[in-house]
Amino acid sequence: MRAPERVRSVWILTFEYQGVASVGGLGSAARQYAETLAKRGIDVTVLMPSHWRHLVRDNPLRLYQLDLRACGERRGLDGKIYPYCLGADMTHIGPVRLILFKGLDTPTGLVFDRWYPYENVEEKAALFARGAVAFAARFGLPDLIHANDWHSALAGVAVRDYAEREVGLALPLVFTIHLSSGYSFPWHYASEAWAGVPDRPHLVWRVCCHQWSRYSQVWDEAGGSVERFAAIEADALSSVSWGYLNELLAKYGEWLRGKACVVYNSTDWRAEEAEEALRRYGGLAGALKALAQLAPMSGWLDGEGTLFLAVGRLTGQKGLDIAVRALDYAPSARLLILGIPVGDAGYEAYLEGLVWARGGRAALTKARVPRDLYMALHYAAAALVMPSRWEPFGISAIEAMAVGAPVIAASVGGLPEVVKDIRAGGGEGTGLLVPPEDPRALGVAMESLANWARGRPEAVPDPSLRALAQALGPEYVKRLRQYISSYVDENFREGRLFEQLMACYEKARQMAFWRAVTGVGGRRK
Repeated sequence: MRAPERVRSVWILTFEYQGVASVGGLGSAARQYAETLAKRGIDVTVLMPSHWRHLVRDNPLRLYQLDLRACGERRGLDGKIYPYCLGADMTHIGPVRLILFKGLDTPTGLVFDRWYPYENVEEKAALFARGAVAFAARFGLPDLIHANDWHSALAGVAVRDYAEREVGLALPLVFTIHLSSGYSFPWHYASEAWAGVPDRPHLVWRVCCHQWSRYSQVWDEAGGSVERFAAIEADALSSVSWGYLNELLAKYGEWLRGKACVVYNSTDWRAEEAEEALRRYGGLAGALKALAQLAPMSGWLDGEGTLFLAVGRLTGQKGLDIAVRALDYAPSARLLILGIPVGDAGYEAYLEGLVWARGGRAALTKARVPRDLYMALHYAAAALVMPSRWEPFGISAIEAMAVGAPVIAASVGGLPEVVKDIRAGGGEGTGLLVPPEDPRALGVAMESLANWARGRPEAVPDPSLRALAQALGPEYVKRLRQYISSYVDENFREGRLFEQLMACYEKARQMAFWRAVTGVGGRRK
């Protein structure tokens, strides 16, 4: 068995890709990975389900059908036979090649071709694994596979197994957990009968060395968790922050740290672009008017006070309800929420009730906001508020900071790695950290920044910030925004992302090399 000598070509397996189908941060991250690598000479192919996008009339993606048919039968737990037939289309977005898998017959399409990426996600993930292996058999293999989140994990393991079994290649597999999940199934789900993973002996890293195990044994060791199974199987396990990685290792085993790595998200937002966008809209008033024309809003803003922004999916995870309740402790603050509906009608109704109860001080829109307007509102806001109940990384924080906006964030997950508290740095920092689930602490932080920015240091309620505001003066807020932008330039730009990706890929390649060396003696029966 052999392993790649270096990484020149990469397959990125994902359920989301910005510009094709995207719900949250995964689509943005996958596109960042792909374009960052491709711009630096890596041959990148993204594999993902089409999610019905191939059926869109006047499709802007300009799809080309590939000569690929992955057809056969699967046996269910009920003993019945379920035929399937998959094909794929190819397109390019910038320098990146995309392969979009689709159903070629009605029964497969009814299961696989669903518009919302996570409808029928269990069946999409299993069929995606079969399609990815068929694509590898028809068009060849890369130097490395990068699977993202549990729904792409079985596809990554299945392709790696095919490479080892049929080609004699120890293909490196990187598994990135962006958002942890608890999906668990009996072994039959992953097996050759359903998703296509054969139950054969193969080499698995066990800290001391690689040792032989059957896939079903690893599956049972993982308790049927797809995510944990992939974490054990992968040559390198990565996440989006050290804080989140530590949480995962506490859950799945500290012994995995030896093959773990972190890849921060990056942003291409620039303060100059955001400033120009705000100017084109005619300032904050014009930007808010343009926003109101996109869709009806819940609540309204009375035009008084200092504007704070909150963004994200309309779920309890983002803690947007905490941001609204924080207004009770921040009389100078006004809050605008740019929300993304994800089908949680109960939470949306609850949040809307909180917004309407604070008439004139809070507003919520569910509109799809154009990029330039989105950036302009970030630039105009005194700060971005992120009271997340848990947050692996927080790309929204990076985007806001890129245009100079401070971030007031809950001290959870990866946010303390991103947001450096101004109080701890004696004025040098990127925002404020507050305890999670604490509307009062969040409100005090908002009121403090609002009064500092308006040149009223004596009205800053936080004692530490009051002392800084009195010592540094209101003009420091402008210099602070410049410092925040430069902090992002140093830590969260494309060049840094490339370095982290390649370091993680090299770790996986070396692990695959030792897997190949151990397997030279032949496959165990």
